Amino acid sequence: MTLRKSMIVARADLRMALQVSYVKYGLIGMSALGPIMILVIVSFVAFGTTSAVEALALLSLLSPTISPVLGVISIIPASLIAANALVGEKEQNTIEALLCTPLTDSELLIGKVLSSFIPSMALLLGTIAVTEVGSIVIFLSAGLPFSVNFLVPDVAGLFLLLSAGPTMILAISSVMILISGRVARVYEAYQVSGVSIMVFILPIIVPLLVMQSGGIPDANLVWLSDIATLLIASVLMTITWILAIGRFNRDRLVSLV
Repeated sequence: MTLRKSMIVARADLRMALQVSYVKYGLIGMSALGPIMILVIVSFVAFGTTSAVEALALLSLLSPTISPVLGVISIIPASLIAANALVGEKEQNTIEALLCTPLTDSELLIGKVLSSFIPSMALLLGTIAVTEVGSIVIFLSAGLPFSVNFLVPDVAGLFLLLSAGPTMILAISSVMILISGRVARVYEAYQVSGVSIMVFILPIIVPLLVMQSGGIPDANLVWLSDIATLLIASVLMTITWILAIGRFNRDRLVSLV
């Protein structure tokens, strides 16, 4: 029953967010940008090299940056939707109607989170599926012998996206709850949430600091940076959610009216 009521809140918030043009077109743009950008890179690797060894070496150099970029592109929509579902209530003067609903604080909170978590996760999983299938088709079309080493994102990248990705989406929601009473407009909320997204910069930079012979990133260091990113994201999510749960209540929402 609680989940069903929360889903009603989530659908209403998502519809409200999609009525904002930059949110709607931002979602469309983000869903297309990631796969297109990565598949263009894969096409360059597949058709711009002369052998499987050369293609694999170039792919090994690019892989550590591909997954974090896809992660950032996939979690940006979470900040767009969460900002409109939380801060947007105040900006659009809809908090009064929200307070009149017969829902509990927990049902409201779960609904607000699901409104950004569900579409963002769908975008993340869809992006992974499209890039994986698309890259396989491109490599086979180029006559390259497909193996697990040609996966895009690779195994380490899949670990990063499927672990730190959902964690950061939840962290973005909690950050929005925390700042909802401190900012007046949605654009201000975007700026604050953008700082959280910078967590995905770590797995981009660290592997490039130490290269093996031939200019290829150390695979162990790639895994280490991915695990470190997951740990940082988990700590951020845990701390912000502990604070956010205590702040999300009707008494506090009344103060926003």
